Amino acid sequence: MFAGATTSDTATAADDVDAPASSEGCKNNDKSDDQTCTNPEEEMTTQSLSQEPQLSPTGERLITPTELASHGIKSTESKEAATDGGKHTIWLSILGRVFDVTSGGPSYYGPKGSYNFYSGRDASPCFHSGKNNEEGASAKLEEWTDDKHLMSVYDWSLFYEKHDTYKFMGVLIDSKYYNENGEETDVRKDIVERASKAKAIVEKEREERKKARLEKRKADREKNAGK
Repeated sequence: MFAGATTSDTATAADDVDAPASSEGCKNNDKSDDQTCTNPEEEMTTQSLSQEPQLSPTGERLITPTELASHGIKSTESKEAATDGGKHTIWLSILGRVFDVTSGGPSYYGPKGSYNFYSGRDASPCFHSGKNNEEGASAKLEEWTDDKHLMSVYDWSLFYEKHDTYKFMGVLIDSKYYNENGEETDVRKDIVERASKAKAIVEKEREERKKARLEKRKADREKNAGK
């Protein structure tokens, strides 16, 4: 807010009458009596439009919970209303990573979509539990003892990361996953580490089972051929 213009102690009554009724948003020119006045609302709008998005130390856009919430579905009345006729984008967050999932369409994120609860929020625990409500979303997945459950959520996060049309938007700050500066929290690091290890174990076990099946089939064929 700019300081109001002042008058000299020797100003006349006529000078006071000629002065602007409101000097808010005006600057005195140091070398003359001229004032430069601007509309404060217009200036705030200009500043907002010109403001660059804040970035994390790794260059990722910082997204607040409020901004994320503003990208929930617009309405549950119809498919068109969900995105305000295509003018509104739908975002969701998983493990603090925010994605634009508008391309998924109303069939997924619209009024009757399977995942409409996920829009405009981070409901990471729900990706495993299937409890698509406030209680499910607030579950403390960092306290889960079965790392395979964390792996389930982590696999979903990788799905969004690798999706052909879903767009990564930034990181959710002031959350359990990223701090106010967009730095990954210890909680998220631990979740990802535990999930990654569980994933590696599961994939190794899957490969071993596959190898055992192939060897058995080969042995069966050789046995049958020898008869």
